[in-house]
Amino acid sequence: MSYLGELRQNVRPLVAASLGVGTSLPLFAYTNSVFAPYLIKDFGWSRAQFALIGVTMLLTLPFLPLIGRITDRFGVRRVALTGTLLTLPGFIGYSLMTGSFVLYLVLFTFILIVASMTGQLVYTRVVAENFRAAQGLALTVVNCAPALLAIPIIPLLNNMIGEIGWRSAYIALGSFCFVCGMIAVYLLPKHPAPAAASTVDREGAELPRRGDYRTIFRSRLFWIILVAMFLCLLQTQLHSSQMNLMLIDQGLTLQTAANVASIYAFGTIVGRIACGLALDRYPTPIVTFVSMFLPAIGFLMLGLPLDSYAIIAWAMFMVGLSVGAETDIISFLVARYFKLRIYNTTLGLLMTASFLSSATGALGVSFTLRRFDSFEPFLFVIAGSIAVGSFLFLMMPKSRRVEKIG
Repeated sequence: MSYLGELRQNVRPLVAASLGVGTSLPLFAYTNSVFAPYLIKDFGWSRAQFALIGVTMLLTLPFLPLIGRITDRFGVRRVALTGTLLTLPGFIGYSLMTGSFVLYLVLFTFILIVASMTGQLVYTRVVAENFRAAQGLALTVVNCAPALLAIPIIPLLNNMIGEIGWRSAYIALGSFCFVCGMIAVYLLPKHPAPAAASTVDREGAELPRRGDYRTIFRSRLFWIILVAMFLCLLQTQLHSSQMNLMLIDQGLTLQTAANVASIYAFGTIVGRIACGLALDRYPTPIVTFVSMFLPAIGFLMLGLPLDSYAIIAWAMFMVGLSVGAETDIISFLVARYFKLRIYNTTLGLLMTASFLSSATGALGVSFTLRRFDSFEPFLFVIAGSIAVGSFLFLMMPKSRRVEKIG
């Protein structure tokens, strides 16, 4: 089957996965930063205190391998439906907050767990099952969905909060994600596409078995990917819950920061499209290195005393280029180097490392703000860690004929 023919044949699973991922955890990474200044102002929380929300990812860690494992065993539909039904109550809880930071941490943790059941960890299996030749581009389409939705939603939410308050805005956002999530579950195919089925069978798509974790942990390649991702994703809190605060620290107003956030979201789309197309055509290690290295330049620019709107906007665009690629890459690497039978199990472990990295980064942000009352020192540290992590990806096998693990 041709490259574009595979895309045409699998429109339904592609739309289902895109809609599911687009209204789940990746979208919330964008919207969290919109609510942050208003919550801090209304409840009197400090910026250093608010930065600690990233530590909640530590509480999420045990659940990610579990979600991956049950997805391998029971399929995408059951797991995604459960996550969709549980996400809306979390947003209702946000709207009822009265100022307890502990309650906010509990709700944030709950959303992280249930939204992981409707994010890339679960829905990208649909791409792994139905695509071969156009797998990189299909993952790009799926992971572009949150950024495409974020471009209009970020300024809309900012205006909505000003008009009707952040409580009603939380309800509106949660309801929108619930409806879209239910449509995504309905569109999920019951079986992989016929063209992909034979390939799935050859790869060994039987149920997971004992010894899978031992096989994964004995793989040198698994540890290369895990360490590299950990170093590259220490930046996560800077472009999720802390982005607006970081941009305001650069001297921007709330509305200007929201505009830059939209530019950043556009960068994620450009990065994902370029990365997805490149992964289908060029050596995986080279594409991964280039894609993950770019934000090191962006964060270095933000750390320097060059606080003009144009430079800040360009720096965030550079950051977005990689953030757009990282979710495509981690899913692609698992599908590229590991068999489908352990796809979600392996992806769950790697996403656990990414959550641990994000939590570690949150501690770094909180310490930096408490010690220096500025994001700048942490920006230089992050630029260095991303550079080191990016070079590690060059140690992965270049040949497409290498035997898959598992």
